[in-house]
Amino acid sequence: MDNEGRYEVAIRGAGQVAGQHAAAILANPRLRLAALCSRSRESAERLAAEWAGAAKDGPPPVVYDRYEDMLDDPRVDIVSECMPNYLHAREGALAFDAGKHLILEKPAGISREDLAALRAAARRSGRRSVVSFVLRWHPLVLNLKNLLSKSAIGEVYYAEFDYWHGIKPSFSSYGWIRRREFAGGAMITGGCHAADLARYLHGEVEEVCAYSTRAREDFDYPTTLVAAVKFADGSVGKLSASLDGTSFPYQFNIDLLGTKGAMRDNRIYSKELFPSQSDFATLPCETPNTGSVQHHPFKQEIDNLVACLDRGEPVLSDVEDACASMEVALAVTESAATGRPVKVPGG
Repeated sequence: MDNEGRYEVAIRGAGQVAGQHAAAILANPRLRLAALCSRSRESAERLAAEWAGAAKDGPPPVVYDRYEDMLDDPRVDIVSECMPNYLHAREGALAFDAGKHLILEKPAGISREDLAALRAAARRSGRRSVVSFVLRWHPLVLNLKNLLSKSAIGEVYYAEFDYWHGIKPSFSSYGWIRRREFAGGAMITGGCHAADLARYLHGEVEEVCAYSTRAREDFDYPTTLVAAVKFADGSVGKLSASLDGTSFPYQFNIDLLGTKGAMRDNRIYSKELFPSQSDFATLPCETPNTGSVQHHPFKQEIDNLVACLDRGEPVLSDVEDACASMEVALAVTESAATGRPVKVPGG
């Protein structure tokens, strides 16, 4: 901690998401931006200069050339990992082994080996973590979670979640997200949000059976996947992810059918709540239908980690929980590739 008792944070990466993490860090009075490190010193220096005016009292953030040197800095309490997908688990594990708390961008890993190594490091370290399954902090999801806790639509027997994000060449990560070795696949890089909300809003996934297709040639992996899902409680559902739809806006769809009603995105039909209801009612809140990181609730996510460190409050998505969501995404990817149903480990 610094002399004011604030946690000192180091950011690894300097892209758009790293900029949003920086804004969230600087907005929290219990945090100070202490260090930056990216694959190029120039990009890290640009990010440091961009946020210099908003920095709290104290020395300016140190720009490191090597990630390992940043981890060796004894002042750093928390590492924010914002590198491309294939580095998340490896560099997250290194942060844990250096004794740092961790803010980790999704996906938590792109292979089962990644997840095993990250889980092991988290358990060894005993450090706290939060993973950017940011929809858990979204206003709509908070509303739906609360309604479900009150059995507003009874027992849910069908749950459907769709992540449709047409990746255009102007997308900031277009250069690497098109390659399986860096991104992992459509369900892993973006569809993992759908897998995560399926678990968060409904329950553990036991088995999936998936198919895939590709409507573009600039990616080296299937860009649209759909999976039939069996949940551990015997209910069923569907998960889908598509990076193909560049001709229509980003969509994240949520459908929940229950014994006493239904939810469709921000619309609800519930005789429990509205006995004289004749059509779906609309919840007055925003929906998560944008892929722009400027609209993601990173501040709420990072504030959640600080509340955990200060007061022991639970984190909505830590490494252990995020790895369980990634197991679902990996199972969908495997099933689509093999044409066979796949059991989800621990589901």
